[in-house]
Amino acid sequence: MNMYTAITQTDNCSQKDRGGMERKELNNIFRILLTLVSGEGREEKLFGSQLSLVEETFDRALCGKVFPMVYLEIPLIGKPCCDLEVGYGEKLCSSNVFPEAKAFGYRKALDYFAANNNVGFGFSIDLSRGETERAGLYLQHRGNYKVIEPFLRACGDEERYQNYMNVSDRIRKSWPSSYIGFFPERPGSPTRLGGYITGNPDLMDLFKLSGFTSYGSDMMDLCRELTAICEPEDYQFDIRSDGTLSDEFGLSFSFAPQRSPKMGAESLRSGKGARFMTRLQELKLIDDRWNMIPDALFARTFPLESENGNKQFIALTVSINMVKIKFKAGIPQGVKFYLALVSYIH
Repeated sequence: MNMYTAITQTDNCSQKDRGGMERKELNNIFRILLTLVSGEGREEKLFGSQLSLVEETFDRALCGKVFPMVYLEIPLIGKPCCDLEVGYGEKLCSSNVFPEAKAFGYRKALDYFAANNNVGFGFSIDLSRGETERAGLYLQHRGNYKVIEPFLRACGDEERYQNYMNVSDRIRKSWPSSYIGFFPERPGSPTRLGGYITGNPDLMDLFKLSGFTSYGSDMMDLCRELTAICEPEDYQFDIRSDGTLSDEFGLSFSFAPQRSPKMGAESLRSGKGARFMTRLQELKLIDDRWNMIPDALFARTFPLESENGNKQFIALTVSINMVKIKFKAGIPQGVKFYLALVSYIH
């Protein structure tokens, strides 16, 4: 999950010096992005009837005067629906946080993040489960482990710290964790541990070091087959309240740099993205709706004149973030496609 790579964050907190954007402007930009990504018949087949709910929830997730990192999570089989992730990087500072931001009840955590903004922070909202009032929380600590405990304390969830660090310490030398998440609305309220992958990984090494045992030969064979097509970039475990690992494991892949919608579309049409998705369809883990995604990817720039007459440009992009396969007890249970919606002024 590379939610907090801060692709829109280019000059620490400099947006506050330009006054930033107000809530209405941010909502309007998001509405334009949604309209473009869901056009040409994609709304019904990819997102179902949830886009109005996505808009409402985006407004609730807004925390300050910068456009956040936004990810739409869409399943590629079954009933069309959509989940939402909204996150912030270095540009959100204490001086440009909205005073009225409630942060889904985690305002203290938001204030801690905004005052210590060399980390990433964001919300995960399970709209497909009917959840709009509560959110899961993520902190991308980027290996700065000392920020985890005070962040969890600000959340009122400091009891998660030791369980997380116990697993993280076991794998740190070869598989360093990069983010922590937790989901109060999900059964068992698990704590998520995730990290990034470089090169062609030996997942068996990760499983042995972490103590994860919920895998079998079929799962390992599938992982080897898929990693031969496309290198994975992200792993995830869920930690139970007693400190043990659940039987779920997430493995994510990306086919092109998130900065390049064009490369992503080309990969999905005729490159390794197409081979990867075709294989998942052959395995009946997804259906053919993934073929609509290349036409949803774009990069566009529009002129923008500020109230004082200054002329700028606003860039809007929709690109591939990743594809995540969730295994449960060694069996692939679902595939989600993550689309990144980005806006910045230059």
